[in-house]
Amino acid sequence: MAKDQSYYFSHDVTASSDPKIVAMISEYGMIAYAWWWIILEKLASYEDYKLPLKRYTFLALDNELGVKNKENLTCVEHVFKQNEHVFEQNELCSMCSFLFVNSLISDYELLACDDEYFWSPSLTRRLEFRKVKNEELREKRRLAGIKSGEARRKNEQKRTRVQQKGTRVQQNELIKEKKIKENNIERDTRAREDENPLSMFEDDEVKNKPIYDLYMKSIGDISPVIKERLDDLVESYGKERVIVAINTTSDNGGNSIKYVETVTAGNLKKEVQKDFGTNKRNSSNRGSSRKDEQVDWQAEYERVHGKK
Repeated sequence: MAKDQSYYFSHDVTASSDPKIVAMISEYGMIAYAWWWIILEKLASYEDYKLPLKRYTFLALDNELGVKNKENLTCVEHVFKQNEHVFEQNELCSMCSFLFVNSLISDYELLACDDEYFWSPSLTRRLEFRKVKNEELREKRRLAGIKSGEARRKNEQKRTRVQQKGTRVQQNELIKEKKIKENNIERDTRAREDENPLSMFEDDEVKNKPIYDLYMKSIGDISPVIKERLDDLVESYGKERVIVAINTTSDNGGNSIKYVETVTAGNLKKEVQKDFGTNKRNSSNRGSSRKDEQVDWQAEYERVHGKK
């Protein structure tokens, strides 16, 4: 069977007016027109649109054409009687379809043949033309499919870019909103600190807030670093000494945490020196008093020897 099997082929509406067809019909009758198209249908369904010149081909054709023997050809009996003498010369000549095909080749030039096959040149041209057109159509569809695929890919890429752009816009909006919130929080925090500078230390222990308040009232603004250094002073020297140091710093015109630290350390040193001086004087007084004291030697002798 033909690889590109066709389910139809073109048929001229004026085929019956072709002189060759007219001559065929005039000799064999209108039945020959039906035989002709049956043979073309068989040719169109085979490889290269050809049928082999074999016995089985004409046995099948006899069956298809309804002419299994000469007795079935009463309508064209005179034609086959004219060729009856050739039936004995060739085995194929005993088949009515062979005689008909041979007539189409030799007498009417509707078919062509070689030593192996017979075919219809007109049918072959039409089917080859149709095959080329089908191939061109398939190629156009293939190219259209490629073009359509490229268009889909471009559209998909465009959608992806739009989505990515939308995502970036959304991300930028989120970042912008986050920054606005952070700025608002920072602004609100600064506003609260301006109203109450000690608000930054609301989470600290209550016991040190008086120190912060005194520092701000007596010396100046307080920062987290100054707060930490004040905490260290309170822990190292005690709250009372730090309060004294802040007041001393303020009285002396000092305006830094460093001054407060220096005063605190200096006050502690003074306290130590004072205590040391007092103890020394007390020790000296005890020594001198004992030196000036008159020893009762008689009493000491009696005490040692147990005499009263």
